[in-house]
Amino acid sequence: MLQSKDILFFVLSFCALWFTLFLSWLIWQVASILKNVNDVIGEAKEKLSLIEKTMSAMRERLEKATSIFGALATGLEKVVEYALERKRDKHEE
Repeated sequence: MLQSKDILFFVLSFCALWFTLFLSWLIWQVASILKNVNDVIGEAKEKLSLIEKTMSAMRERLEKATSIFGALATGLEKVVEYALERKRDKHEE
């Protein structure tokens, strides 16, 4: 025959079972959330890496263009000086 202690132990074991199931489910949910966060962070790192590569490529192109424009401006300045000098020499004659 069941005594009150037996019923208490039966109820406690049933509660322990449900508590264990709840904790397992909770750990599973937290692990899933952390996995998703890790995936998002990985994707963000990839995107930032691509942005960094793009910015460095653009900076290199801009540096090349400015050096070319600098040389071009110097050459154009010499041509203009030469043309003004020739014009001045023609007017003096």
